[in-house]
Amino acid sequence: MTDTPSAEAIQEKKNLIAATIKALQSGGDEGYLRELLTLLQKNLSSVLVMFDRNPGLDAATTDLYAAASAVVNDMKAGAQPLARKRRLLREAQERFDERVMLARPNTRKPSAAWCKEEIFLAA
Repeated sequence: MTDTPSAEAIQEKKNLIAATIKALQSGGDEGYLRELLTLLQKNLSSVLVMFDRNPGLDAATTDLYAAASAVVNDMKAGAQPLARKRRLLREAQERFDERVMLARPNTRKPSAAWCKEEIFLAA
């Protein structure tokens, strides 16, 4: 058995995710936005392994990543309305934060293989 993740470690990851999302919303060139999206995926994966498998958290994570992907794809294409996509991203982040608060910390050995195979394919 491993130790459960501390509240500080969970909050640190949530702060990294929030900072990445804020940077995504600020915009930039395509390469920079793609790097931010990759960083977001890594941070989301690292949060998921901190908790027992939870369908609600899985769905919130998928929604957050999909919303971030839509913002990135639309910024490079100049698609409209970007304001709506940013609002959807904020709402997805709020749902993700709520689900993290409700999730039960993982007490087993972490394994993130399923994260990459299932969670991020939807985006």
